[in-house]
Amino acid sequence: MKEIVSFLKGVVYTMEGKHMKKKKSEALLQRLIENKISREEFEELLRGLEDTEMAGFLEESMRAHFDKIMNAYEEENQNEDAEKSIEKRKEITQSNQQK
Repeated sequence: MKEIVSFLKGVVYTMEGKHMKKKKSEALLQRLIENKISREEFEELLRGLEDTEMAGFLEESMRAHFDKIMNAYEEENQNEDAEKSIEKRKEITQSNQQK
């Protein structure tokens, strides 16, 4: 029974440690993106790249950030394309009315 309790405590500690690493990596990446990162934090971020577990969390955070930027860019371009299409239709309509 003591072995099971010891094992479970180790599992809980490991999960908390992973959660802490994930939150820390997300926070460091966010500070980098916002250009508010200190030299010490940047060095910690770089050291985190050597830790495979933290590197995985950083990769997830970077992918999420990149996807967010790309989605916003695509949405903006769709809106611009729609506006251009409306303007073109107006021009065609005005041209047809003048004839």
